[in-house]
Amino acid sequence: MDYEDIFSRSWNAFKDNVAAFIVATIIVVFGSIFIVTIAPLFYGLTYMAVKGLRGEKVEINDVFEGFNRFVKSWVLLLVSVILIGIGYIFLILPGLILSILLIYSFPLLVIKDYGAMDAIKESIDISKKNFVDSLVLFIIVAIISTIGGITYIVSFVTIPIITIALVAAAESYLGSEGNYTAEYTDVSDQDDENQ
Repeated sequence: MDYEDIFSRSWNAFKDNVAAFIVATIIVVFGSIFIVTIAPLFYGLTYMAVKGLRGEKVEINDVFEGFNRFVKSWVLLLVSVILIGIGYIFLILPGLILSILLIYSFPLLVIKDYGAMDAIKESIDISKKNFVDSLVLFIIVAIISTIGGITYIVSFVTIPIITIALVAAAESYLGSEGNYTAEYTDVSDQDDENQ
């Protein structure tokens, strides 16, 4: 994994759409107070990251895209939180490992429009086969997140950059065709568009 390229591309995508990303992050942070909006708003921020990396125009209202994928965004968040939470209950190490294995799940949910379980399965698959790279990425993201947490205002910059970087990292494994090795057919949480 070329970390320099990932974070360079992430910074450029952020810089080119700085106003939209900052306003959207403010919406995500304060909108998440209502709890029910957490998952779709983070989906929306990830959707913006995908657009930004592809050189598409990013708009503030893109942050609400996740409400069109409300069920799948929440299924992914709940399953991830439960798995990681169980991991941390059984000492810290299993929780850390699960955090690393699931690091690409939200980007995959958006990039490939997967169901939640498919995104989780493929994230685990990618992370297991590229564990050291994923571990280093996790550490870098944790450091950036800590820097953002020290100064609350800075988090409105670090949150979107981290989101963009995770998308860029996931895309680096998918390649130009947008494909990896796994093929799944989960449809249990694909009901958003059919309602």
